[in-house]
Amino acid sequence: MIRECINVKIFIVLTIKQFWILMGGIVAVCVLDENVNNEKIIYQVFRGMQLLQHRGKAVWKISSGKFEVGGYGSLPTFDTIHEKIVKQLNHPMQTTVGHLSKKKPKSKRMERINFALDGFFIDLDKLTTHPLIRNRKSEPLKQIHYIFKELLLAQKDPYKAAEFLDRHLRGNYVININNEIYVFRNSTGFKPLFLGRDENELFFMVTSENYLESFFHLKLKEINPGQLIRLSPKYGMDILTQLDKNRILMDPFEFIRESHVSSIFDNRSIYSIRKNIGNIQAQYLSNKNIDADMIFAEPDYTRPMALGLNIGFKNNGKKFEMVEGIIKDRYDDSDPMIDYSEQVSKNKLLSNGKTLKFIITPVTYDNNILSVQGTIQTGGTIIETVFYLRKARAHKIDIVVSYVPTIDGRQVGLYTQQKDLIGRKYVGKISYIDDLNKKIASELGADSVFYNSPEILAKGIGVHESQLWFPEWIRFLDYK
Repeated sequence: MIRECINVKIFIVLTIKQFWILMGGIVAVCVLDENVNNEKIIYQVFRGMQLLQHRGKAVWKISSGKFEVGGYGSLPTFDTIHEKIVKQLNHPMQTTVGHLSKKKPKSKRMERINFALDGFFIDLDKLTTHPLIRNRKSEPLKQIHYIFKELLLAQKDPYKAAEFLDRHLRGNYVININNEIYVFRNSTGFKPLFLGRDENELFFMVTSENYLESFFHLKLKEINPGQLIRLSPKYGMDILTQLDKNRILMDPFEFIRESHVSSIFDNRSIYSIRKNIGNIQAQYLSNKNIDADMIFAEPDYTRPMALGLNIGFKNNGKKFEMVEGIIKDRYDDSDPMIDYSEQVSKNKLLSNGKTLKFIITPVTYDNNILSVQGTIQTGGTIIETVFYLRKARAHKIDIVVSYVPTIDGRQVGLYTQQKDLIGRKYVGKISYIDDLNKKIASELGADSVFYNSPEILAKGIGVHESQLWFPEWIRFLDYK
């Protein structure tokens, strides 16, 4: 009984560590009129927070650029805040964020970030493997701020920035960056969030409760779930992106291998989709240093992709021939009806040098080979192929992978143990796909490896990449 209680306590502690909760009230203001003084702007936020402060929301904070004031308990008289505003006369406060919460931030560093959160973050343990993470020992909320800013401002990709938040946020997130307010409501609409403006569209307010409408004479409208909005003193209000509502996440591996080629998706056969995956990938790879004489499809299910690659390369001025150069013998000499597994093939190669594969030497001799692989899991299959292609005197071996890197067994139906996946050891250690390609090529003994990306794979399938499920590290790798 005691042991069961201890196990329950450990489970609760581990679960709490994966969440970051900060329920609260939000009031954010953006003023486009430069003639409005700081005191009036701050008072609007202050008054809104007074109206929202109830039910234990004792922690409060108002921030705008370098200006910051906060405390614990009921908001003081405005005279107290006025004294601090006077010291900031040379710093315009056209964008101001006010936040109420039931708990204090975990550190003073968090207090210096001009943000407001009404909700909580989940799956924080996965942040440590994110390609853009800078310091894995820093607090989760700081990591989230940093990754969001990198995607939004450095990479200028508001959709990915919103998608990243949506993976972890349950609620609303408002942050002031460089005198512009960014507002995001997660796609489930977990918490309410409203946006109001005056008749001249010179004053904007974001609030977590719509009963403020009558006090400020504003027409408040609910912000759509999944919407990322910018409020700027220069540009006013603009919607940066809108995530799909009620998104359907499909398994992309169904289109690579799992589904039968004659199955139909969106009025197209899986065979034609796989062919298109190869075609789209070839268009992207045409700018890469691929100098091949012929394309080999291995295993069998990659033949449509290889055909598509051949078409795509030819349309972009590269002339390859798709031929049969590798034949896989699936049967044992003693019993022609026994289908060998990859593990048996690997054992035969290591034990007596015999393989289940035959290389057609006249086709491969002194030629540059492009091997098309559906996916690379442990690497055993392609290592064996490279070994025999080298033995057959192939001049150069490039590998094109139709699928994205496999680092999670859920990507391929858990056919193998997680620890055996060849790409898994690089999770959280590599940020660029080119670096991963080089590492894997070295391990396989190939001249080069080219993994597919979520964007190119989605184009090949004919859906938006947000409709396909990928592990977080794979989704946010830099594929450019």
